Amino acid sequence: TRGIADPFCFGYFGFLVGFFLRQDYRGRLPLVVRQPVVAAPLAILFASSFLLVSTFVRVIDSGIAGLDYAVTLTWAHLIPLLLEGLAAGLVVQGVYLLSPRLRPVHAAHQTPPYSRTLSRRLLFLFVPLIIIMTFVQVYAVTATILGMAISDAVDEMARDANSAAEDVPYFIHTGQGLIAEFANDETLRQHDNPTALQNCLRGDLRTVAFFDQLMLFDGDGQRLAMYPPESVGDPDLTREEEKLLQRVLRNGAPQISTVHYSQRREPILAFMAPVENPETNERFGAMLGRTRMTVNPELDRALAGLQWTRDRGEGFMVDRTEWKVVAHSDPALLLSDWEVEEEAPRIATVLRGWAYESRNPRDNTRQLVYYLPVEGHPWAIVIRLPFEVVLEQATQIATPLLFLQLLLGGGLVVVIPLATRWLTRPLTQLAAAADRIAEGDLTQPIQVPGDDEVSRVGDAFEGMRVRLKDRLEDLSLLLRVSQAVSATLELPKGMPFILEGALKATRAQVARIVLLSADGDPQMVMARGEPREGLGALDRALATEARDVDSPLIIENLARARTVADPATLEGVIKAVIALPVRTKDQVPAVMWVGYGEPRQFDTSEIDLLSTLASQTAVLVDNARLFQAAEGGRRRLAAILSSTSDAVLVTDRDDRILLLNPAAERAFGVGGDAVVGKRVSEAELAPALARVFEEPLSPSEALTEEVPLPDGRTLYASVSAILSADGERIGRVAVMRDITHFKELDEMKSDFVATVSHDLRAPLTFMRGYATMLPMVGELDEKQHEYVEKILRGVGQMSNLIDDLLDLGRIEAGVGLEREPCHLGAILVEAVDSMRARAVAKGLTLRLEPAEDVAVVAGDATLLRQAISNLVDNAIKYTSSSGTVTVGLLVRDQQAVVQVSDTGIGIAPDDQVRLFEKFFRVKRRDTMGIQGTGLGLAIVKSIVERHGGRVWVDSELNKGSTFYISLPMMSETELAEDN
Repeated sequence: TRGIADPFCFGYFGFLVGFFLRQDYRGRLPLVVRQPVVAAPLAILFASSFLLVSTFVRVIDSGIAGLDYAVTLTWAHLIPLLLEGLAAGLVVQGVYLLSPRLRPVHAAHQTPPYSRTLSRRLLFLFVPLIIIMTFVQVYAVTATILGMAISDAVDEMARDANSAAEDVPYFIHTGQGLIAEFANDETLRQHDNPTALQNCLRGDLRTVAFFDQLMLFDGDGQRLAMYPPESVGDPDLTREEEKLLQRVLRNGAPQISTVHYSQRREPILAFMAPVENPETNERFGAMLGRTRMTVNPELDRALAGLQWTRDRGEGFMVDRTEWKVVAHSDPALLLSDWEVEEEAPRIATVLRGWAYESRNPRDNTRQLVYYLPVEGHPWAIVIRLPFEVVLEQATQIATPLLFLQLLLGGGLVVVIPLATRWLTRPLTQLAAAADRIAEGDLTQPIQVPGDDEVSRVGDAFEGMRVRLKDRLEDLSLLLRVSQAVSATLELPKGMPFILEGALKATRAQVARIVLLSADGDPQMVMARGEPREGLGALDRALATEARDVDSPLIIENLARARTVADPATLEGVIKAVIALPVRTKDQVPAVMWVGYGEPRQFDTSEIDLLSTLASQTAVLVDNARLFQAAEGGRRRLAAILSSTSDAVLVTDRDDRILLLNPAAERAFGVGGDAVVGKRVSEAELAPALARVFEEPLSPSEALTEEVPLPDGRTLYASVSAILSADGERIGRVAVMRDITHFKELDEMKSDFVATVSHDLRAPLTFMRGYATMLPMVGELDEKQHEYVEKILRGVGQMSNLIDDLLDLGRIEAGVGLEREPCHLGAILVEAVDSMRARAVAKGLTLRLEPAEDVAVVAGDATLLRQAISNLVDNAIKYTSSSGTVTVGLLVRDQQAVVQVSDTGIGIAPDDQVRLFEKFFRVKRRDTMGIQGTGLGLAIVKSIVERHGGRVWVDSELNKGSTFYISLPMMSETELAEDN
């Protein structure tokens, strides 16, 4: 509208669109409103009210006409705006479909305000419905009354127009009659007397007040006379008058001109008649009569009847041939253009004319136009009435009705919430009660007055509250009993809680538990309540009856159960009982029963509660039995651990110490309380033991390590995993035996071997020398050659054994061990190349796989080469022809791992345990022909351990073996310092 309020209207529209798209309420209606194709048109509908108000404010001075203008303009803009909003919504909807992440809301989380209470739901349903109905009724009343007002206005306009239409022929006929009467005057035929002619014209003009000027012409069209005279009147003919004159002189028929301007620019209508002799029909000339449209009394009278229809209308006459205004109360509008709107919808057709709606060209306001063609004449009557007049009349009629409608609608809007609140008050009370119940408050009763459905629901809620309260009290009781039972493992301490709980829950007179022996005989009784004495016979009878049944034994009237107990002995004491077997997995260790002073019927909840208490009793009995068994086992285990001479250490899965036996405390010189709960590495026991616990351990293997003690003793530690029932590792156990004596024996053996080896070296040298010199003494025969070769072979084997023993001793003593950066990749190449000839000679494939990465370790390159060569040599020895030996290098977690794999005969699991011991050789039929000293793998182990690494084997019988050497790699810092 280009008004000052336009920015606010657009801002309001943008706010509405943003709100509709970003609201995250749950439900179908919010989901539909969140779609752009709906949000944009809906926002336009709401924003149009702003447009209506802003438009009306600009023309508020016009009153009801301004309101009509604002409504009409808003309605005219609404359809295009809705189409624009729909198009924009479709575009944004397509963008959201192509890229869903652009949606401002992906999932709704909030509950709509109208769905939070039942009262709001009803209000959301009824209030908009009432408002819509009120607006529909207001619209219907307004439209009906407006139609009636329009109909009345059109009827009045039609009456005024029809009256004026009847005056038009009279006006025309009057002019024609007068001019014809004047033309028949005999005086006009006296052409030779101009004065008489002028006097005649003057007399005719003054006879009737119709014409403003009369003129007489002869047969040649020359003016003979005129009145008023030339000095006063208009002597010149217009073109249209000249044409009329020619037709009259030629045809002799009277003529009427159209309304046109005179030479003096005055709207005139000309009447012309021939001047003839009525007896001879001789034509002497023609008479012209002029009347001005602004002062003709007959025309003024007809126009006066067209004005002030409903005090606001205006009427005029138009010439239908040229669509010019020929008669109007405003002289300035004479001969102005006006044309009927043939295509405009006709409101009504009344008295040969019709009415339609148009716009006032001066102020663009609505107006009613009634158009009536004059029958038999090319003129038409037009009456225009401002639509404001119709609206004012409709307003006067509709105001009381509309006020009544709005009053009723407003009353309903006020009454409906009050009625809704009154109707939903019981439901609100029920909801509040449900909330209290959900929060655990069961103390307040629920009372809903009345006998309707809501009241019955309230009664059901009250019953549910009472039952739930009883149930929660039972559960609370069971919880307290369960906590008390779980807090003790002794029957004398736990049973009273169960018995007191049974008394409190059932309001019984006495509660008793009869403990049974393994044979099912009553052994001991625990009781609560009164009486406690004199019920032994009933205890035995109930125990005997209940121990062999699976369900509770219910006796509602003990006097009738003569098979259970003699009524005479129980007279006045117990009248009803319920007995339950206390059943564990495989036996019935007890029977629990409660007694009542009067006969009664037991409900299901009471029986269920007692059954639960019986189950708690079974748990207590079972726990006590298990505790006694576990305590006995614990004592036996403690005795075993205390009496054994081996040190035992147990840790959890995080290597925290759980147990040290006395032998371990004495071995490490610590107290158990000081180290229990600490990690092995933090307990300061022994570094070697801490290293064993830091190494990864599979469930199926055990780690062994020699643990030197500060006092010089040595323990042999074997660490194994502790597994749960489902195979999960839950800790470790280390068993350590004192092997100091064995170490001393091993050192003595090593010294002896070293001495013997050193003492044997010289004799062996003599033997080899003299044996090789035998051929120099004389030629030997074939048998002698065979003996000499056997002597040399035996001497060579003994020399190799002595060399291996000396090497092993030197390695274990650390003599000559150098520390320098060693490239394992290069060492592997040298070791493999040195063994390639032996592999080819045996028909094997010796393959060196490319290393994954560069591995540099700190150590003695010669010894490392010897260790790898020993492994490759072993693989070649125990792999048959056409087999494969593979050597590779891996890098894992700063550890260089050398692996030597073969496809040989494999090693049995029992032999793998002792494989790296000195002088140990696998004794199998297929290895008898393979020669060796049994020291090669021992030398490998000694070399690897001297370099801070470890060696192990992974083998499967008859499928091959893989030996691994793992060595710590040098860090970048150590390499930089060494460089």
